[in-house]
Amino acid sequence: MNRTLKGLLLVLVFLGVWEFISRSKLIDTLLLPPPSSVLFRGWVLFSKGELWGHIGASLWRVLLGFVLAIVFSLPLGVILGLYPKVAEYFDPLLQLFRPLAPPAWIPLAILWFGIGDRAAIFIIFIGTVFSMLLGIMGATKRVNKDLVKVGLTLGADWRKAVFYIVLPSIAPFVFTYLRIGLALSWMCVVASEMVAVERGIGFMMIEARNLFRTEDVLLGMGVVGGLGYGIDLMIRQIEHKVLRWTKGLMAHELFGDHRTL
Repeated sequence: MNRTLKGLLLVLVFLGVWEFISRSKLIDTLLLPPPSSVLFRGWVLFSKGELWGHIGASLWRVLLGFVLAIVFSLPLGVILGLYPKVAEYFDPLLQLFRPLAPPAWIPLAILWFGIGDRAAIFIIFIGTVFSMLLGIMGATKRVNKDLVKVGLTLGADWRKAVFYIVLPSIAPFVFTYLRIGLALSWMCVVASEMVAVERGIGFMMIEARNLFRTEDVLLGMGVVGGLGYGIDLMIRQIEHKVLRWTKGLMAHELFGDHRTL
């Protein structure tokens, strides 16, 4: 049984237990409706076309905020990782902003950008960029300097050393921080849409809460989880293709079905 089917089996078990708990009235169905009711509600909203607009709005905001965070954090993280003296100037500022939870930026974002996409995208960007930036900076600092020395000895200039030695060395870590950043982006978009926009999955969820439509709240959570998982799978597929050269070098390959330890 492959890994995807194993994961799907666990999801089905979870849904089955949830259905049993709800149907047996162990918990009030108004507070926890069964998954069959949530799926039926999703089918109704999909067939009416109401859910597509919310999904499209949220997906657009997540992708734009996420891409902006990548464009900002990747080059700056590499530069700060390679030049510790420069990083010393930035460190107090980064450490000052990093602990701030994304919702703390919502009032300021609304004051600056008003209600709409720009406020939500800003919150996604600001809630994602610091974790990715510090992670990439840390990975760059830990690149083996002997590899760079060998490249320079063999005739590479500093530009080639960065592109052909440093970037490939940090690539596995970059993909890890991309996946973390993607998860943070979905967390931020739901929070921002509850107060800063008038369309999106977060907006749908807060409206459903006001009307006590628990099925819609759970549906929104499921849609966010499904979309996040789908995009994460895409990143992992890209990672698998880009980092083929790491196959056979990773410690986790010593474990599993065919142990060699």
